[in-house]
Amino acid sequence: MLDRGTLKTVIADLAEKKGAYIIVSGKDDCSDKMLSERLLGMKSALEGLPDSEELLLDFYGRDRISAWLRQFPEVALWVRSRLGKPLSGWRPFGRWASTPVDKDDEFLLDEHPCVIDMNSHHKEPSTISDGIRLVRERLQRSGSAVRITGLSGVGKTRFAQALFESDVCDNSLPRANVIYADLGDELTPTASELVSYLVANDFSSYLVLDNCPPDVHRKLQNQISSNQAKLSLLTIEYDISDDRPEDTEVIHIEPSSEQTVSKIIQKRFPSLGRVNSDKVAEFSGGNARVAIALASRVGPDETLTNFSDEDLFQRLFNQRKGTTESLLESAEILSLVYSFNISPKEYNDELSALSRIGGFERDRLNRNHAELLRRQLSQKRGNWRAVLPHAIANRLARRALQNIDPDKINAELLKADNFRLFKSCAHRLGYLHDFEPARYLAHTWMKIDGPFHNIARCDAELLTALTYIAPVFPEVVLIAIENASEARDFCSRDNQNFSTLVRLLRKIAYDDQYFDRSAGLILRFAETEQSGENNNSIASQLASLFSLYLSGTQATPARRLCFVNRMLNSGNFRQLEIAQDILRSAFQVSHWSSSGGFDFGARSRDFGWEPTTNKETLDWYVGYIELLVPFLDSDNAPLCNWAKAILANHFLGLWSYAGCFDILENIVRKYGAGGKWPDMWTAIKRTIHYNGKKHAPELLKRIEALEHLAAPADPYFEIEAYALTNIWDHVEVRGGSYTENSEKIHQKIEELGELASSEPDYLERLAPRLWEKHIDALWSFGKGLAKGSSNQGLTFDTLVRLMQKQELEVVQPILFCGFIAGVHAGDPGLSRKLQESVLDVPELKQYFVNILSATPIAPWGSKKLIELAKAGELEAWRFQQISYGRVHESISDDDLSELLAALNDLADGIFSTIEILSMRFFTEKGSNYSPSDDLRSVGRQAILKLLSMHRDEIGRRQLHRMDRVIAECLSEPAAENEVRDIINLLCNGVETYRLYSFELETIIAYLVKNYPEFVLDRVLIDSENSEQLTCSPLISTPRC
Repeated sequence: MLDRGTLKTVIADLAEKKGAYIIVSGKDDCSDKMLSERLLGMKSALEGLPDSEELLLDFYGRDRISAWLRQFPEVALWVRSRLGKPLSGWRPFGRWASTPVDKDDEFLLDEHPCVIDMNSHHKEPSTISDGIRLVRERLQRSGSAVRITGLSGVGKTRFAQALFESDVCDNSLPRANVIYADLGDELTPTASELVSYLVANDFSSYLVLDNCPPDVHRKLQNQISSNQAKLSLLTIEYDISDDRPEDTEVIHIEPSSEQTVSKIIQKRFPSLGRVNSDKVAEFSGGNARVAIALASRVGPDETLTNFSDEDLFQRLFNQRKGTTESLLESAEILSLVYSFNISPKEYNDELSALSRIGGFERDRLNRNHAELLRRQLSQKRGNWRAVLPHAIANRLARRALQNIDPDKINAELLKADNFRLFKSCAHRLGYLHDFEPARYLAHTWMKIDGPFHNIARCDAELLTALTYIAPVFPEVVLIAIENASEARDFCSRDNQNFSTLVRLLRKIAYDDQYFDRSAGLILRFAETEQSGENNNSIASQLASLFSLYLSGTQATPARRLCFVNRMLNSGNFRQLEIAQDILRSAFQVSHWSSSGGFDFGARSRDFGWEPTTNKETLDWYVGYIELLVPFLDSDNAPLCNWAKAILANHFLGLWSYAGCFDILENIVRKYGAGGKWPDMWTAIKRTIHYNGKKHAPELLKRIEALEHLAAPADPYFEIEAYALTNIWDHVEVRGGSYTENSEKIHQKIEELGELASSEPDYLERLAPRLWEKHIDALWSFGKGLAKGSSNQGLTFDTLVRLMQKQELEVVQPILFCGFIAGVHAGDPGLSRKLQESVLDVPELKQYFVNILSATPIAPWGSKKLIELAKAGELEAWRFQQISYGRVHESISDDDLSELLAALNDLADGIFSTIEILSMRFFTEKGSNYSPSDDLRSVGRQAILKLLSMHRDEIGRRQLHRMDRVIAECLSEPAAENEVRDIINLLCNGVETYRLYSFELETIIAYLVKNYPEFVLDRVLIDSENSEQLTCSPLISTPRC
């Protein structure tokens, strides 16, 4: 700090700028006393300096440097690399794409669309710039996981590197916070171990993993998300693998533009010039790796203008080293498969199998492959190898198929022990659909003695291979599936491979000529699944083929209309349900999306047929509307109402966005005038409310006239319009105060109920729809019926009779609840009598808790609930009704304790107990309520029973309110032995894998925070499997 006793000028300047002066010494290891002395010495050097207090002084010895680096693992990696002691395989930010140090590594941008967000609705390619911004935005969210996919050589690693470069677009990710590794290298620690370390220490880092297999990605993603880590994970596809399942946010990169590749070549090889660079780029098809490999084999004085593709291929393959027939033959053999394993101890020694196909020794094939690696025409990942890029491999595979007898290939590939190699060959053939020898070989697999002779007997692995070769001959595969469909339960959701088959059929349905047959088979599969199935729904897959955009099929609109028309007239109820899904897709007017990809081997594919004119768009929607018109004239009331509901649900979009004015107006005039179609009247009002201001004046007048025409014209239709529609449907279109409007609507419906009580015919006509759906307006309608009735007991009996007449499987009791509430307001004694009578009505007994909860629960009601629970006459979940709307508040703690103790003894009763207690313990601010010890004890018993269960019994039940129950039931004065029993059960469940710790983190977090000594006793002293427990949140929670 001093120069011959005088303070250095630079330090004085720092003080003036309020800066900092820090001495870092790797030789010193200071104690606290030594550090204080060093700092005092530094301060003494500033004596007499006017701004000395403005200068921050500090001293870092090796102990403090080490402690600081532990806070920033990414910087620690850089330090280790500078010291020559890097962690094995782990690297800080750098030239991950292996651009030579002496070459320009600028990331080139252009407007060529080559980045696809596979999770977007439209899956339209965007520019590199937009792709960079998108991935940066996603990775900035803690716990995010993004996967980059694409063929070898398209620049995936360079794209990842650019995310952290400040000169590439705006808002680059901080390069000091990134850790990179290529999973093809030996890593110490492993990726999973590093993630565990980063999570446990609460680091905020970006983890980039190159050549990451899908299973590793999924494992790390779960590891990060389950611990709510601050990490962001970016993985790059393991591009020599046959397995490519993706279940995360995927960014797919297509080859760059030829112009960009040409610029890369000109920068890397300036002596080639523009002409040669353009030719190289053209041959590479936008693949930078192919282009660089070829450019490195061109002399500075050569010109490639007149070279054919074969000439360029030979130049790329020979690389000035010359070649032998043996090397070329080896490359051809190895290219027959998508990837292969070189270990003699794994997968039945695939290299030996390939050498027998080629007719030469294994050692020779191995040596030639080593030369291909040196020429960068192959890549390795552990024991896995692949000839890459695929553009080269496909060319070599064609030569192999021309030169080798198919029987010789099959003699090896069809051996049971070589199945993986067979599947890999199928993957390769899928990209050679336009090559006759490839088609011939694939055909041999479909023959009587071939692996695909009977699709019905194929397992999941064989069907995966079938999907690979399907692009070679779609119709042949379609015929094979049609033949298999004759087998019982083949076209069924019970078929374990239904998902693979349905996705394959959807791909084949792309061609207009195959649409009816493919869609027909998908329909047969869809008929076997339950209505409303959301998990990998077959009906949704079928419906997506009928979307105006992103349908993935070139089937004509007319063909698709005919297909739906056949379904509507089939007389098959299940087909009608599926048709409703299809119509929902067909009537969509915006935000189209697709859940699957559109690729099919190397066949040309797009997003499917799309309209090119406004007339084609209008014809599409009108066509599907016209399919429903005949049902509006049907004498079959349920079918007529079904068609009406579909049209009403889609009116807003069909009017405002699709422009189907004439046909909709005609339909409403004919079928909905005077309130005959309440749902349509509501839909028209909603359209005016939300879109009326966007309408041209003439169009607004038109729809307002239509609304007036559709409005109820007499009391009965007014009752239908209000009592059979949810309150919100009317409130939302009125504007103004929600509370005020809601009160007005409720009042109006009550008045309509009073009116209906004096018109028996009204109830008869309404009866089929009074108990069919849960409609909140029926509560107010029921209150009005009670209020207007001159004999409430007789009216109740009438309602019971009408309900029984409908013979419904499921009764919605809300009308009875409203009626009972109305009776209770004037005659509590009669309401009790009516509530008790429900237990004698078989159709209503199961809804007793709902009907009892319509009024404050009196002591007699509490006793009745306890009686029913102890007798097990109602399922436990039905008692949860008392937790809603503070109904339980009128039940004393003693009665509630007795009730919940009885529920704990019922099947799944503990879940009802937890739900009820969670609401009981939820109190308003300022409340002086304190639960009794008995109520807390019942809660602890429920927790004990929960932890005694198997994870499959718990399933996916929502335990999100468990924190409230745990906090109340395990607080003082909970007995130590009960708390230890709970901890012991929990640990036992985790040790034996009966329970998953990550599903019970709420319980674990509370126990660790409030009873740490009890947890540590059980985990570290009383356990023989402490390692299993310490890897769970039982120990990791407090560290985080």
